[in-house]
Amino acid sequence: MKSTPAEDDDKLRERILHRSQAINIDLVTRLTTVADDLAQGHHLAAIGGIDGFERELNTMRSLLLLLQQE
Repeated sequence: MKSTPAEDDDKLRERILHRSQAINIDLVTRLTTVADDLAQGHHLAAIGGIDGFERELNTMRSLLLLLQQE
């Protein structure tokens, strides 16, 4: 049975939210690690921990902006 456009929209919205939540969990976990590294004076480890952070944050922002198009 073919799904309706509204059902497809709901499934897509759910996938976007799920992916955004996964990215958010990863970012928060990485920031916790970076905070620990900084507290121990390991600045190079902290730099490594935030590498690619902006890219992932932008991905999450882009995904969430898709939900604004409704």
